[in-house]
Amino acid sequence: MNKTFKCFLVALLTVAAYYVVSAGVVGYQALVLKGQVKSLVNDIHRGATVNYENRETAKIDKSIIDLNSTLTNPFWRPLTNHFLKDATSEIVLALQLVKVAPSVMGSQSPKKYLLVFQNSAESRGTGGIIGAYAEIQVYHGTVTVLRQGSNVGLKSLNEIPIAMPDEYNNLWGSDPAIWQNSNESPHYPYAARIWSALWQKQFNEKLDGVFATDPEALSYLLNAIGPVTLASGEIIDSANVVSKTLSTAYQRFVTDNSARKQYLVNVMKAVIQKVMAGGYSKINLMRQLQTPLLDNRILFSLADPGDQAAIAPTLVSGVVSSAPNNEFRVVVVNTSGNKLDYYLTKETKIQSLSCKVPITRVTETITNTLTSSKGLPDYVVGRLDLKQSKVPTIESTASGASI
Repeated sequence: MNKTFKCFLVALLTVAAYYVVSAGVVGYQALVLKGQVKSLVNDIHRGATVNYENRETAKIDKSIIDLNSTLTNPFWRPLTNHFLKDATSEIVLALQLVKVAPSVMGSQSPKKYLLVFQNSAESRGTGGIIGAYAEIQVYHGTVTVLRQGSNVGLKSLNEIPIAMPDEYNNLWGSDPAIWQNSNESPHYPYAARIWSALWQKQFNEKLDGVFATDPEALSYLLNAIGPVTLASGEIIDSANVVSKTLSTAYQRFVTDNSARKQYLVNVMKAVIQKVMAGGYSKINLMRQLQTPLLDNRILFSLADPGDQAAIAPTLVSGVVSSAPNNEFRVVVVNTSGNKLDYYLTKETKIQSLSCKVPITRVTETITNTLTSSKGLPDYVVGRLDLKQSKVPTIESTASGASI
């Protein structure tokens, strides 16, 4: 055995030993945490007392903090990079969710939530226009679907039914009184408050929170739970859910928009049923949801002020902070009423031009990749805000614009 090979073998064994020890430490802490969470969930199902819940959540908090110490230690970081995209954000999220978990799961009383399925083919500040929705009730951790539908069944008003801050009114006016425009602002709690108020006006029900997601997030979810089969026999999986819901559905139901909206509802129903049925790895589910969580594709707002304050520092709250920081956001809102945003690519470039006097240039390049409108209805490529009955046919190369 020559010297070079010996050195290589020693190095290889050293790396292997490092990963084995690292995996052992992290794995043990994760196993303890998993057991504690499972115990809390089971006890919520059985109707645990508030005092018991507080003791269990305190134990889980300590376990998360211990795990965080390991995950953020530079010595372990090469390993944890394989499992967590942003350890700091995800640990903060975990710590805050533990605080609100018993309440959200309806441990002491039934909780009603609105689940909003955002259609990102028509952009809004929080992601996309409302396409479909479901009202769910959670009691002792058991989920019941109360009603489901498309935005067709949601009634709009002429004025926003609740008081909004002046800065909001100056930007958006009364447009958000319409369900389809109620999430123009990128600050998600605003959208949730308006949705909750519109819902209460129509159904005389007070919601305990509003959850929002989109087809891209569903693709990651389907990676974890597996494909779903619609009543028609069509299979929806992680590879096709985005294109089917945001693109091909418009060609498929070109003459029947109501049928297309019902198709979105059917997809959402099938996914919810699969999630509720279980039979999939919860660890893999959380691993798959990392990306949409970090991309702000999974958002929720809670009616309880204490619970909302707990989740406010996390990504899932969708809060746009008014405090000065080093954060930049580019918000795209499609005001034309078409569904072209599926074909847009967006690139954000941030440049620091000066350090003495902080000057930053933010450049957003938006490119329309649609080269032909053949087979697409005016509903997709037109200007519904101008009530155009016919639009020019698009036959060109992709073009981009910077702002």
